[in-house]
Amino acid sequence: MVLTIYTHPLSQSSRAVLMLCRAARIPYVEKQVDLSRGENQKPWFRKLNRKCEVPVIRDETIIRSESVAILRYLVRAYEVNEHWYPNDPGRRSEIDRYLVWHQGNLSKKITNLYNKEVLESESSNNNVVNLESDLESLQASLTFLETEFLKDKEYLFGEEVSIADLLAISEIMQPNLSGRDVLKNHPKLRQWFDLVRATLTPVFDEVHVELFRARDRFIAKRQEKRREEKLRKTREIRRRESTEPEGEVIIIDLDDNIKPETIQNGASTS
Repeated sequence: MVLTIYTHPLSQSSRAVLMLCRAARIPYVEKQVDLSRGENQKPWFRKLNRKCEVPVIRDETIIRSESVAILRYLVRAYEVNEHWYPNDPGRRSEIDRYLVWHQGNLSKKITNLYNKEVLESESSNNNVVNLESDLESLQASLTFLETEFLKDKEYLFGEEVSIADLLAISEIMQPNLSGRDVLKNHPKLRQWFDLVRATLTPVFDEVHVELFRARDRFIAKRQEKRREEKLRKTREIRRRESTEPEGEVIIIDLDDNIKPETIQNGASTS
């Protein structure tokens, strides 16, 4: 039986698992789970993972959830290059240390930012969400990532890419969905990002293509909401000032030059 991976394209950890399989040439079959329709809550998926989360893998009789456990399983079960997860206990423990920090720190902070900026804004009519504390907290974590793990190395753990780089880069890509570039104040991390992306070419872009499409849809929808809000406020002001006779058509410039931040860690927004 071929390895089966249950994923969703907007799941950071799903993308990390897919990048490993493609880059390390692990044969697999992907089955996307439609989270928007609650497919992860169906009985058949609950049997795979009672937490109803992706990714999940099924490898013959073995079923694994949790991205770190999945990545560790794959590099041990399949003949992959040692650089993904070294056999040396000392080097492996360094990567393990990052994996623990990642799950409890960087992943949580980016998920919180994503939930507020993307999910909450889409489910409400409020165009303004206070993200100041979330962004400050995330920037502190990115600084720690740079100074504690990357330091002066090309990759997080030496001269070759590892599963730690996969988890980190897929996580850092998540805010890109709203057009946000979280690395603009971190040139050293930017250099690392560009190197990892180049190393994973064309796998990186293949795995993130749906995120890029979702980003373009999100930005277009946000622009439209802002234009509608501007029109609504303009009409309200005209009414209060009694300068809008009944039936008058008001023509205003709706091009408020809303543009996403310049994205260097993703595909062009054009």
